[in-house]
Amino acid sequence: MKAAIRHLRRNRGRTILTLLAVLIPVYFLVSMFGLTNSIVSDMFETATRIDTGHFQIRHIERRGMGAAIPLMHDSKSVLAALDKIDGIEWRTVRLDMPALASAGDRSQAVYVQGVIPEEIAPISSIRDLVVKGTYLKNGQNGAVIGEELAALLNVGVGDQIVLLGAHPETGLGALKVPVVGIYRAPISAMGRTVIHTTLTTARRLARSPNAATAVVVRVSGVTGPWDVGKIEAVTAQLKGLLPDDVEVLDWRKLAPQVSGYMAILRPVMIIFAAIFFGLGALVVLNTLYLSVMERTRELGLIIALGASRWRVMGMILTEAGLITVIGAVCGALIGVALAWIVEALGGIPLPGAELADYMKVVGMKPVLHMMISWPQVVISAAAMVGVAVLAAWFPAYRASKLEPVEAMRYVE
Repeated sequence: MKAAIRHLRRNRGRTILTLLAVLIPVYFLVSMFGLTNSIVSDMFETATRIDTGHFQIRHIERRGMGAAIPLMHDSKSVLAALDKIDGIEWRTVRLDMPALASAGDRSQAVYVQGVIPEEIAPISSIRDLVVKGTYLKNGQNGAVIGEELAALLNVGVGDQIVLLGAHPETGLGALKVPVVGIYRAPISAMGRTVIHTTLTTARRLARSPNAATAVVVRVSGVTGPWDVGKIEAVTAQLKGLLPDDVEVLDWRKLAPQVSGYMAILRPVMIIFAAIFFGLGALVVLNTLYLSVMERTRELGLIIALGASRWRVMGMILTEAGLITVIGAVCGALIGVALAWIVEALGGIPLPGAELADYMKVVGMKPVLHMMISWPQVVISAAAMVGVAVLAAWFPAYRASKLEPVEAMRYVE
């Protein structure tokens, strides 16, 4: 240990180079974990709060339904089953159906969501996004539409719009409803297409007094896709309690595009980690190999004085271990400090309106945050230490194989 420390202090330039070769990859990896976690969390939260919940209970799909979701006419039995199990944070009944919204000579294909206003907050942020008028009240005949749709139809709060809905099971329905509120959507496509009405109004449009398309559920303690085990544990409890004509669909099936994006991020992270660690390992290998070459006579003398080859090998690996542990810890701490600073500042706004709009379209906030878990920090640092020490094995092995006589003849 003392010999290793003495040599590291003697060759400070090379020591600093090796330190940076370990520090920088760990720092970048921890920072990437922070950004990736934030992106994944935003996508998950947007999908589950705007539309899907953590899972939905729906009528089993029927052939010939097209884009329409099959109707359930007995949601009370589903709610009774949910009340019997643990882990449910919230649930509500919803009726979704495609429709055509029109005002004057303008029209737009939309998606009407019939909701219970008092229960909608955990599954939709629209109540908090209303910028004109008010949100719905229970039993109220009205609609809350997005700014984009209001502009397309040229309507404002208090104006009437006509909703023309059609469902394969109930036929054609039409309603004239007033616009009671206009909301600013986080995703432009949502603002053009999603309309909120009360469940009562949507049932009138569907011409069915008990109709529903889904019971939307949120599970307690779920903060991101990494908590999917909690969702699966709750859905497993539902087996045998639900009617035979319904099925459980989790957020991955309801929002496959979101889960697809998340699936892409994992191999991308692995590729970047491999690149960073590979470059760091090459620098460690090169610097330690050069160190062994320069110390050939010294190492030969140590062996000649009776040091075992394992001891020489251990000395080289100790040097590598010390410098990589220090570098990895420093890199991890700098990455954590950066994340803390970013969060203290409220995130990093994305430059440019086009990039911000794209982020909205894919379900992300136009502000970058950093979310880092300590297991990820520890894994990043430990993996880099392991890779670097492994890279140091070859120079250490070469040093242990030196022949004392030949090594002492070596001319630097």
